[in-house]
Amino acid sequence: MTTVVKINSKVMHKFVFELRYDLGQIYWDRAGQIAKEIISGEAAGWDLDSIGLETCKLSCSELNLQFSFGPNKLDLSQSQNAETLELLSIGDFCRLAESLSEIVISTLQLNDFLRFGFRVWNLYPTDTRADAISTVKKLKLFSYDQDILNSLGEDVSDISHRLVVDRNSHMLRIAVTPFEQEVKLPPSVIRKAKERARDHSKDQKQILIDQQKAKRMISRLPQFGLLLDLDAHIDDPPYPDNISISDFIGRAFEDFDNIKNPILTSIE
Repeated sequence: MTTVVKINSKVMHKFVFELRYDLGQIYWDRAGQIAKEIISGEAAGWDLDSIGLETCKLSCSELNLQFSFGPNKLDLSQSQNAETLELLSIGDFCRLAESLSEIVISTLQLNDFLRFGFRVWNLYPTDTRADAISTVKKLKLFSYDQDILNSLGEDVSDISHRLVVDRNSHMLRIAVTPFEQEVKLPPSVIRKAKERARDHSKDQKQILIDQQKAKRMISRLPQFGLLLDLDAHIDDPPYPDNISISDFIGRAFEDFDNIKNPILTSIE
């Protein structure tokens, strides 16, 4: 099975977990209590960003994590930036989502759960945006007649695909599109990536190590490529009796890994 990209070139760019619930109105009385418990808890590093009638937002800048909760839902997310090149392991993300959710659930005395959702953004780098568009056009899952496409216009400036499938244990929304992101890297990183050890009379080993680190940082934040957006959800989850938050995220993540090859199969 030939794929349109090198599978091992994948960069995991973002995790999102969401829990929707009903009857969380005592949020208005207990939001501050929840925020205080999270900030003073064992998972150090959380800061309070804002608190209002609809949502309370906290963040952990060290790991580029965001957590918010309100009377109707909570969500935890982590995404890459120049300081956070690698996301948490899926096990650590599961445990964090479970522990934060349990604080909100117990404090708001929640019993009615409407939806679990877990989403991952996978980036597959290309050299240019045009290459990314060309890559998406080669997907066998979304193949189309090239002659008809040519009759519509001389050039394709953008292209994307989306579908929702039933995976038995959860529903899965699959989206594929080219991406282009503004990559903000410190000038020192770019300089080190271009520096050549042989141009220096001393410290060549350290210069080589710094160069490899800089190149790895650049490779982990691609400017162009293909975005594979996988979003699993369960409506009316049998929580907590028959499924835990960690189990749901872990199973969804495993399914994402199993399904990526068929999605990215090439027509060629």
